[in-house]
Amino acid sequence: MRRYVVATHGRMAEGIRSTAELIAGPQENFICINAYTDECQDPMPEFQKILKEFPEDEIVIMTDLMSGSVNNNAVMLTRDQRVHVITGISLVLVIGMLLSDPAADTKTVIEEALQEARAGMVSCENPGEEELEDEEF
Repeated sequence: MRRYVVATHGRMAEGIRSTAELIAGPQENFICINAYTDECQDPMPEFQKILKEFPEDEIVIMTDLMSGSVNNNAVMLTRDQRVHVITGISLVLVIGMLLSDPAADTKTVIEEALQEARAGMVSCENPGEEELEDEEF
């Protein structure tokens, strides 16, 4: 099984989880870490607890900020071949990961989700008429 961890500074992880589950439904394999809050002063013990609790599972950790302390802690865990770290998360990325084929190769799933997330980041100033017509509400 693949486990997904969203780990951020403050309560961003909690907000992403809430919104992702509103769209994709409850996810049993989705863990959030709100680092540097009253509940979690240090993310590393939380990461280690997850690795210990799920010794057979691949762990995809998604963090908020490259070179931030949360990401730096997560990257230290990549010595374990089961751990994958993605940074610069967005809702599109998280939903793409959550809804991915559980049987698919994790590295492939990550690359596809990253492509979707990058494509989902656009400037909406003066959209062309064609772009507006393509949208279904």
